[in-house]
Amino acid sequence: MTDNNNNNFNPTEYRIKYPRKLFARGFARTLGRAILPIAFSLNIRGKEHFPKRGPLLVVGNHTAIMETVMLYTLTPWQIEMLGSIDIPHERLTDLISRFIGYIPIRRGRMERESMEQALDVLRQDGVVGIFPEGGIWEAGGMSAQPGVSWLSFRSGAPVLPIGFSGTIGALGKAINLKRPKLTMNIGKLIPAALLPKRKPRKQFFVEYATQVLTAIRSLLPQNDPSIRTTIRNEHFELNVTAKDQNEQIVNIPNEFAIKHDAALAKILHRPGILKIFKKNLKMPIESLQSISEYHDPKNFITPLKQIMEYLNSDNPYLFSYRFGPKQGEEMENGLIELLNLSEWANKNNYLLDITPIRYYYDIEKEEEVKQTDQREFEHWM
Repeated sequence: MTDNNNNNFNPTEYRIKYPRKLFARGFARTLGRAILPIAFSLNIRGKEHFPKRGPLLVVGNHTAIMETVMLYTLTPWQIEMLGSIDIPHERLTDLISRFIGYIPIRRGRMERESMEQALDVLRQDGVVGIFPEGGIWEAGGMSAQPGVSWLSFRSGAPVLPIGFSGTIGALGKAINLKRPKLTMNIGKLIPAALLPKRKPRKQFFVEYATQVLTAIRSLLPQNDPSIRTTIRNEHFELNVTAKDQNEQIVNIPNEFAIKHDAALAKILHRPGILKIFKKNLKMPIESLQSISEYHDPKNFITPLKQIMEYLNSDNPYLFSYRFGPKQGEEMENGLIELLNLSEWANKNNYLLDITPIRYYYDIEKEEEVKQTDQREFEHWM
């Protein structure tokens, strides 16, 4: 195999050995292969595309926990998964992940050590699993991250695309004995990333990652939520009114007005993002999840302070990684402005009426929609 840009590599200096955790992973794979056919109706196509050995990058779409389970259990190799640690895992996921083991990576920054660990697995002719979209927060509207391109280019490993469908809510259905249908379509190998002469590396990595994601999506049904969004022309507004205790409207001083209202409204209409703060980080953000039902500004101050402290100290890339640097900065500014407004209103004993509005065109219903209710997160299990 090749190792581009590292002619002096010493194979005795692997950061991670492959394979590893043989008992734990063998037990998990055996248990999974026994349970999955009973709990789910499995439809696996394209097994003939499985290569006999590595090095290999195995990639797939990702909207729920079952893609990871299927990738790990129903493929013929021991897969070393790349998994995020920038946000604390839910308890069950954390326990399973610690038992099986994975390569931890912090999204939103160049995690050289993590990528080098994955590269070491490939140098040992191992198999690395990765979800190129990098998360599940914006199904149907996400771009591929360039990590798959970097690993393929550096290692010379080809990429095997897999399309998973029927996974959203499937684990919950199985627990309720509904035996949902899961489909796993294995595509043809994509040759390793080979940088053309005179092409900028960054541009090529983006193009190759896009090629990989396109191959994955070609393996999915046209109506799969991983690739199809039923909305377009989405935009946001925020209505904010301050009132005194007699319900009389009072003017909000310009220095306390929310200027990044659209970005703030978008956060409030992204239940998957709010879920991070409540479920993963254990913050008391109920008032933000149903903001139009709360009027006392005291309800907003504590959760907003906790969110800002987390963003400033622990995870400054939370929004920028998911929505891009510009919009991520606008979202953070919107939260700061809401905190400042809430503190001003609380100091003056005012009430706040806040309504985030989401507008979009529903393609299936062929109608314009104005949404004011903040919907709940559809659990990824």
